[in-house]
Amino acid sequence: MRRLGPWLCVALLAASLPALAQKSPKPAADDKGGDKSQTEISADQGIEWDKNSHVYIARGNAKVTRGDRMIEADRIMAYHRGEGTSKSDIYRVDAEGSVRITSGDNVMTGDRGIYDNDNKVARLTGRNLSLVSPDSKLTARDSFEYWDDRHMAVARGNVVVIRGSDEMRADQVVAYFEPKDGSQPDPQGGSRGKQRVARIEAYGKVYIASCQGYAHADKALYDPNTGTAVLTGNVRMTRGREQVNGETVEMNTRTGYTRVVSAGSNSGSGGRVVALIEPNKDAATPDTKPTDRPGAPECDDKNSGAPAGAQPKNGGAPTAAQPKRQR
Repeated sequence: MRRLGPWLCVALLAASLPALAQKSPKPAADDKGGDKSQTEISADQGIEWDKNSHVYIARGNAKVTRGDRMIEADRIMAYHRGEGTSKSDIYRVDAEGSVRITSGDNVMTGDRGIYDNDNKVARLTGRNLSLVSPDSKLTARDSFEYWDDRHMAVARGNVVVIRGSDEMRADQVVAYFEPKDGSQPDPQGGSRGKQRVARIEAYGKVYIASCQGYAHADKALYDPNTGTAVLTGNVRMTRGREQVNGETVEMNTRTGYTRVVSAGSNSGSGGRVVALIEPNKDAATPDTKPTDRPGAPECDDKNSGAPAGAQPKNGGAPTAAQPKRQR
């Protein structure tokens, strides 16, 4: 085991990884002038190199950087294939303690993390699991995965998605990302330009809430950029004092537009669509069915998507388009 001094920054090139003292050939630059194949390891408390096991161990504010991807943790173990192989680069990184993985402008956090460089996938477990992008935040209980080449994130266990004034919860969520400014994905696994969530698929005990209302279902396909959601399986949607049940329901979290595609065999109505509307007998009585969105910001005229005049004035009762929320 060879120990390298603290505050040391080590540049690891695929062609010269086992021999740090040798001068590396000039790397090929990408279109931004950087070297996408170069891996850099740094740490506050030092870096150890186990030549026999082909692993670097970095401790104390440890960082591994390659291209626009950075892995930070209290302790990092970076494995390489060693001399005499066709590939002597870093193929796996294990991180422990306050793990933070940055890929482009997406940031994942957790207690433990593994990055598989061959398949370009990051996996995080432990507490405080989250994935934050410029327009959304996902949290989960069990695990997170992010696939660089597919620009896809998978969250499992009590997943919560916050985007603007919309909130979604489910047992499992798959989120797909796309370039926000029309740029093309990086073929080497990174991302060029900012990204946004293009599509969200939610499975198991799905709950989606917005300033327009809320709904329960078994599965949901949601486009956060248009606000369109297609809910399937035991759908129960509530907006103000209106409730719609069906097997497949289309809704828009911004405009409040709703369309029931199928009532389903378990609706109890012989296949007919059922809509329950409770008359507003007392305008002074507040809505007793709040839109539960604890993680999303407050609704107002700007983010509710309700038509003009739908908002109550001077403390008046909420309309069907804007149910009053209770905390």
